[in-house]
Amino acid sequence: MNIETIQSYYQARGLQWPEAKDALWFFLSEVGELAEAYLAHHRPDLTDEEIEMLERFSEEGAHADEIVSRVEGWTRNNDRIRKENIGKEVADCEMMLSVFMYSLTKSTPDDALIEKMKEKLGENAYLLES
Repeated sequence: MNIETIQSYYQARGLQWPEAKDALWFFLSEVGELAEAYLAHHRPDLTDEEIEMLERFSEEGAHADEIVSRVEGWTRNNDRIRKENIGKEVADCEMMLSVFMYSLTKSTPDDALIEKMKEKLGENAYLLES
């Protein structure tokens, strides 16, 4: 995701840009919400073990949300009520992962992924050029 787009969104919403640690807690909170959304739609397709794991992810995500909610100056804008939209939860995860990575390294997950792909492709890295 384009980090400038995310920064513009934060500015337009009047949101404070988080430090890396707080962005990580936000990301983990969003992963929990994604687990909840997936369970809401796909529980019948899952094994008992998979359901249990996704429920734990959801609980840990709620715990991450509690942690970040105690950070001075932060107001969470999602009370975890509307959790059935998988696409929106994936988007939130992508955004918060990008914010975390940029806050930590001044680069994005996309940058890291392209670099990793080039390393794996070796002499065939030219295949990634557009």
